[in-house]
Amino acid sequence: MRRLTVFWFPFSHSFLYRFLHTGVMSDVHVTEHPARIGVLLDYSGGRLLFFNAERGLVLLAIRHKFTDAAHPAFALEKAGVLTLHTGMELPEFVKHS
Repeated sequence: MRRLTVFWFPFSHSFLYRFLHTGVMSDVHVTEHPARIGVLLDYSGGRLLFFNAERGLVLLAIRHKFTDAAHPAFALEKAGVLTLHTGMELPEFVKHS
């Protein structure tokens, strides 16, 4: 089973998203904290995208040949609220990529 872990670190003027996948760490710095983060799995196309759902900006794109079922799991490190929305329409930037 492969895992992808996402960490979020707030700083005074920016935000850091740290993605850990198959032992590789990828840091993404943004100046605007997204209120919503979209996750798109293109199973047959072999893509997993994380994006700012309001602006359509890709935070991270992972290429992977999926051969088994994909099981999403979400957890919060500290007490808080996590709301999942499923079945949303694809963003325009994904339809044309």
